[in-house]
Amino acid sequence: MKRIIPLLVLLTLTKTLNAQPTFKAGWNNYQTGMIIREYTYTATYADSFRLFLSDSAVIFNTPDSMVTEAFYYHLHDNAVYKTINYLSPKKQILKTEEYKDENLQEVNEWKYDDKGRKTFHLEDNKLNGNSYKKNYDYSADKKTGESIVTESAFFNGKIEFYTKSYYDKNNVKTKEVRLNDNNKDVIHIENYVYGDNGRVKERSVYFPEFKVTKKFEERAGLIPLTCYRVMPMGVTEKINIRTRISFMKKFLASKTSIIFDKSCDEFEYRFQSGSYCEIIIASTRVNNTKRVTFRYKEKV
Repeated sequence: MKRIIPLLVLLTLTKTLNAQPTFKAGWNNYQTGMIIREYTYTATYADSFRLFLSDSAVIFNTPDSMVTEAFYYHLHDNAVYKTINYLSPKKQILKTEEYKDENLQEVNEWKYDDKGRKTFHLEDNKLNGNSYKKNYDYSADKKTGESIVTESAFFNGKIEFYTKSYYDKNNVKTKEVRLNDNNKDVIHIENYVYGDNGRVKERSVYFPEFKVTKKFEERAGLIPLTCYRVMPMGVTEKINIRTRISFMKKFLASKTSIIFDKSCDEFEYRFQSGSYCEIIIASTRVNNTKRVTFRYKEKV
C-alpha cells in the first residue's frame, strides 16, 4: 500500500557575500556578515519523495549578529513579509519590527536587568493602534527555594491582570497563579507535570470561583525522549544550492526508517556537519496529518 505523507521542508543555505556586502534595516545600512537562503517545500512519498516549493526566505545578518533582516515570500499571496531584529552584545533581542511589503505592522521591544533577566516587553500594533505592555519582577521564596516571577500586564496603558510564575531550583516552571487587576483575587491556579523528555505532559487548572479543577493532557510531554535527537549528518557529498533538490530527496530516502517510525509520530531530529551545515527533520500534528520539516543550513 502506498504511503502519502505531506512534508514541510525548509532549506536554508548561506552563500558567499559578494552579491550584497550591505543591507538596509530601518534608516541605517549594515555590513553583511552572512546571507541565509531558505526554501520551504511540501513533499509527498509513495515510492520516492517529491518536493513542491511553497515558501522561501532570505535572511541577512551583520558580522556580529546584532542586526538581522529576514524577507519571507509565501506562494499563497503576493506580499513580502519582513522582520528586522536588533540584539544586544549579549545576543538578547532588544527590538523587532514586522513589515508587510513596506508597511510597518508591529513593533516589539524588550529590556533586561544586569543579570540578563527580562524586565519589560512592549508590543505596539501599528494596524489597530493597540499596545500591550508587560513588566517583570523577580523574588525568591525562602522556605521552598523557588524563584517567583511576577508579570504585570497592561492593555493600552491600563492594568489587565497579574501573573505569578513559580520555578524550582532547576529553573523548571511548576506553577502559575493568575490574579485579577486588583492583584488580589485569584482567577486560576495552574500546575504542571513533566514527561521524561522535559516537556509538559499534564496541566492541572484550579478555578477558585467555581471550586473546580480541570486537567489537560499535553501530547508533547508523552513523546519518548528518543524522538528528539541530535545526530551527525553522515554525508560526504558537497552540498550547494543548485543541487539541493536531488540532495534532499536522497537524504530523506536514507532516513525513511526514522521518518516512518510508528513509535515517534511526533519528532525532531537534528543533523549536523561541522559548523556550517545543519539539517533538521521534525514533525507536528496538524488536523491529524503528519508533516516533516527539513531544514538545511550552510555557512560559507
